[in-house]
Amino acid sequence: MAEGLSLTPIALDVDRDDSVRQVVAQVGPVDVLVNNAGIGGAAAVELMPMEKVRALFETNVFGAVRMMQAVLPSLRERRAGTIVNVTSMMGRITLPCHGFYAATKYALAAITETLAMEVKPFGIRVASIEPGVILTPIWTKRAPAVPASDYAQGVARLARTFGAQMEGGTTPDVVAEAIYRAATEDGPVHVPVGDDADVLVVARARATPDEWVSIYADPDEQRFVDRFTHLCGADILNPPSLNARRKAAAG
Repeated sequence: MAEGLSLTPIALDVDRDDSVRQVVAQVGPVDVLVNNAGIGGAAAVELMPMEKVRALFETNVFGAVRMMQAVLPSLRERRAGTIVNVTSMMGRITLPCHGFYAATKYALAAITETLAMEVKPFGIRVASIEPGVILTPIWTKRAPAVPASDYAQGVARLARTFGAQMEGGTTPDVVAEAIYRAATEDGPVHVPVGDDADVLVVARARATPDEWVSIYADPDEQRFVDRFTHLCGADILNPPSLNARRKAAAG
């Protein structure tokens, strides 16, 4: 590498206990664990196949837990180290036809916060990095949701919320910088990343659950847009992305 570092990639399947045990034993004591493995999936609650639900939880939640449990004994004995869980802004908000993915991120966010309480006395830092829409190849790899005209409004509003942030959106290096800071500096447990994540997390915290549901379930599209824009204090449902607008405003 240009930095003069020597890196040795090792294959690891976070879904398998034996793979995690073997790799952690091979690597030896770990100073920083970054849990970044994850899979996506979108469909209405009624329509998501149970095997897909299980797969989401197996990788996004149980995989991260396997890794944390594998490295924690060494971190605790040495009274040092950092665990960084890359979750999502979906660990703080809910969107139609994205419930199971959000549930995995909510679960990992809760585990992260609990772990931070437990291991802080040992000098171990724990953080949850919560990206919004990030311009990565994941958007070209999505499996199509199960079609169902009855859920067309929910699918369309999910797509609109995400799609509006694609034009001039946040790039992966911003997430990498947030991970690096979390790994090397004291900071907050929950770290939203991206202008859209900042706005949506605050908006969701401002609204009651009933208000949030009412806005996204509003049958009138323009009223939905107006209500959601008012709640967010910004137009987050139309391109260009908030990231692009902020950069343009800064000159």
